[in-house]
Amino acid sequence: MSEPLKFADLIRALGRGKNGSRSLSREEAHFAMQEIWHQRETQAQLGALLMLMRVKEETAEELAGMAQAVRDELDTWDGQAMHIDWPAYAGKRRQPSWYVLAAKALAQGGYRVFMHGGGEHTAGRQYARQVCEALSIPIAASWQQAATLSQNHTMVYCPLASFAPSLSHIIDMKQELGLRSPVNTLVRNLNPTGADVTLQGMFHPSYKALHHDTANLLGDRLNIVLKGDSGEFEVRPDSNAVVRVNSPRHPDSLEVPKRLPQRAVRPDEPSLSLLQTTWAGESNPEYGIAAIQETMALVLMVADGLSLQNARNKALLLWQQRLLAD
Repeated sequence: MSEPLKFADLIRALGRGKNGSRSLSREEAHFAMQEIWHQRETQAQLGALLMLMRVKEETAEELAGMAQAVRDELDTWDGQAMHIDWPAYAGKRRQPSWYVLAAKALAQGGYRVFMHGGGEHTAGRQYARQVCEALSIPIAASWQQAATLSQNHTMVYCPLASFAPSLSHIIDMKQELGLRSPVNTLVRNLNPTGADVTLQGMFHPSYKALHHDTANLLGDRLNIVLKGDSGEFEVRPDSNAVVRVNSPRHPDSLEVPKRLPQRAVRPDEPSLSLLQTTWAGESNPEYGIAAIQETMALVLMVADGLSLQNARNKALLLWQQRLLAD
């Protein structure tokens, strides 16, 4: 009979030096997250585990084990069945958060969106929460309220702190530790409501394979991984992209050609008012409209099993119809 797992054993496995250390198994990572969720580890143990994983770099097995533990611990989702899980943790540095307009247009077209985010501690960045507030997208104060809001709204934003406070605390530890932790990667694979389509955006291309493999291990069969603008799930329409896809109707890797002929001039900071006027039809920025519709098209392509061109056509139609439903 095997010995029960102990948190210190996991730290030992990760920290035995370049010849003796190893990654955690999926079972061990699941156990670690259960301990973290219930705050049964010490702060020293937590810091040691996170930084050792950060230095060696997390694996798909570790992320899948930890993500599954969170899914197991969360209260059952009692809201409407959600179509799209949209993590939004990076924040935008230059371009406005066009992805929020893409999500809102999809939601008004009948695709229920659960957006979640956190770690809003980098000065000068525009985060999903403030955009949702400006666009009258409901923000949940708790997991239960998110479920209730979903009964009458097709898009809900829920802060990580409202449904996974232990993870939110860890993300905020970046200020203390000086480094991001594996939890910054993990939260993009949570899919806490069990939505049909899962999305991951990131800044570093090397993480595309990691998120793709994690989604496969978790059984997320409709999944898109994108190197997005500033790390959010948002297409850059002035740049060619290669996305990783889990879908029975599409290849594992898909090239998305740019829609704009040349690189756009980047603004100095993201404008909130431009998002509002663009949604209202009062502004028509070429880059922004292209970013919105290309982002919508990627989601529709996988959600509905469409070709990219047919998805683009549908995205255009839903964008044009958005004001009728507002």
